[in-house]
Amino acid sequence: MALNSSSAILICMALFIARPMAAIAENPTKILIVNSDASVSKYREVKSAFTSQINKQSVRTVEFSIDANHQPEQLQNIIKSENPDLIFSIGSQAYQLSNQYGETKPILFSSAINWQRFGHRYNTFGIANELSVSQELSLSRYVLPGLNRIGVIYDPKFNSERIAEARKQASELGLTLIELNSFDADSLEKKVEELLSKIDILWLIADPSVLSDKETVEKIFNLSTEHKKPIITYSNAFMSYGASLIIAADTPTMGRQAANMAQNILLHERINELVQTPAGSHIALNVCQLNKINIHYNADALDAVNQIIECK
Repeated sequence: MALNSSSAILICMALFIARPMAAIAENPTKILIVNSDASVSKYREVKSAFTSQINKQSVRTVEFSIDANHQPEQLQNIIKSENPDLIFSIGSQAYQLSNQYGETKPILFSSAINWQRFGHRYNTFGIANELSVSQELSLSRYVLPGLNRIGVIYDPKFNSERIAEARKQASELGLTLIELNSFDADSLEKKVEELLSKIDILWLIADPSVLSDKETVEKIFNLSTEHKKPIITYSNAFMSYGASLIIAADTPTMGRQAANMAQNILLHERINELVQTPAGSHIALNVCQLNKINIHYNADALDAVNQIIECK
């Protein structure tokens, strides 16, 4: 039976669509997920949320964790053998190694502390590890009003860009930023005590030199409690040490945000903001600790708080 022109056009369109779909099925888009340490809970949360979201698309994921069972150099071999369309790196070490071995592959990163210090290629994208400085300082002032002298301890090697932004934001908010950026293991305790005598509140940021080990972290928190100075910081991991206010990025949201960004990259869509601020936040207020050091909080701000810690 002869085909009319409309039927012929429909058959041609079906064949045209079928060929690309078959090609996709044979060669699905591939993402290599590089994890700095699969044992770290926040990295696992980011990865889980990312894979759950991205697997809704026709995307294949391959995973590589930099831990005791893998040598970093193995990443180079995996990139060559798997030939991924995109590398998603979780954590600072994963991001560094992906930059080192990824050649011209587009890289998407998450959970890299102060990503600016690693440099930035034209085809590198990311979700910042921390909320914006403006968010952190504004929320701190809202929840704990009247604490205008903010102390911060940092190593310029890791956080010079973030502190430069903090100086600007503090000035706009009418806050005074007092910095400690020169110290060593032997002098840290003495310098922290000197800093605490000059400030109303300590802002503990992500800095590998300052938070080098558990003993140092405990020392900083113990000194702050002795001087009755609250600590605001970026992770729920510090709640058990006595942090007064946690202003953290929500890690599952970061994973889903990264997945959406990955899809845009793979579709070659225009991305105006190459490194995005985390879309979600989690705010915890340790009322028990504040009562211990006799610091008052703004009761009207509790609507903005996700978690309130009371004394047991």
